[in-house]
Amino acid sequence: MISVLSRRIITSEETVVSVLSSITGKYRTGLSPDALSVIENREKEESEELRKSAYLQVETALSLPGRLSGSVEWRKARSELGQADSLSCSSCPIRKCVDGHVSNIYDALSAFLSHFFDKKIPKERIIEAFEALKTLMLTLKSSNFKSRSATLDQKAHHLFEEIFPSIERLLSAISLKAELGTAGYQSVTVSGNPVHSSLALPVALDAVNEILSNYKNNTFFTEGNHFPRGNRVCSGSVLASREQLPIGIATAAFDGIHSSKWEEPDGAKGCWLIYTMQDGKSCELESYDLMSANDAPERDPMDWVLEGSADGGSTWNILDARNSEMFESRFLRKTFTVDKRYKANAFRFRFLRVRDSHSNPRFQIGSIDLYGKTI
Repeated sequence: MISVLSRRIITSEETVVSVLSSITGKYRTGLSPDALSVIENREKEESEELRKSAYLQVETALSLPGRLSGSVEWRKARSELGQADSLSCSSCPIRKCVDGHVSNIYDALSAFLSHFFDKKIPKERIIEAFEALKTLMLTLKSSNFKSRSATLDQKAHHLFEEIFPSIERLLSAISLKAELGTAGYQSVTVSGNPVHSSLALPVALDAVNEILSNYKNNTFFTEGNHFPRGNRVCSGSVLASREQLPIGIATAAFDGIHSSKWEEPDGAKGCWLIYTMQDGKSCELESYDLMSANDAPERDPMDWVLEGSADGGSTWNILDARNSEMFESRFLRKTFTVDKRYKANAFRFRFLRVRDSHSNPRFQIGSIDLYGKTI
């Protein structure tokens, strides 16, 4: 190392410049005036570009390539993966998604609606049934934590009678059960750990409210809106570029609660989130939902890329890319189809730009739901 450093100061920079200029002049001898003019003009342009570049700010949101030779482990040890591959580096902890109940609720509601479709139940009757379900959920949510209980009145009992198997499936997803009361009416009570019911009830209530809104606004199962449906991926782990503590953490985008969100304080011009499948499982992603958050539309994602990895995040393949997407209202869910079939055990969202990245430094998203066949 000492010998290398000593060689670096054998001569001065001015001497090297002088020698190089002499060699350049020698090799240009004999060139025509026109050729020399072209070369000199090009040198002036290059000098001007170099002068300007000294004052340019580096755009950290750009994905710069790293070293291509050598193993991934070796390149990681030398910090030579480049920005694109170092997207997995974060000061945030890896968080576990506790959202199995969310998928179970969506599955149950999807089956609930399939029954209505199969029986060709009129829209008005469907709305009436979901209004009764909403009332039941609100009663349960406001009742005592450990002894939640609600009794179905005669009207609700009649509405739910023919679809009781679907109702039981939904109640089970919320850790509740139905049983016959002393007066002959069905009552709903806690089944198992009351904490599970406390986590699941807000999710079920938000989902029921969303279904009602879609039906009342005639947007149910229209293009760009396919909620709820089965095969929702759950129980993975999440790592994000940054988080807004304490309530804007990354897993908030997967908890099924509309009022929560993942917020990235410096994500307006670029941020990322990696979702890793549970226990090394793989998934062939078919679609995904994004929902706008509760406020600040200027923070909504506008351009993004979704990638999949079959080796836990060492290499990535683009599965979907979107540009100039607009969320016209708050709590607006949009469904995006993934045309490229690829079995992956990790997925990465690279959010490139929000609606207003000039006057606003932040990024936020209300919810992210991944759908596909888990292998």
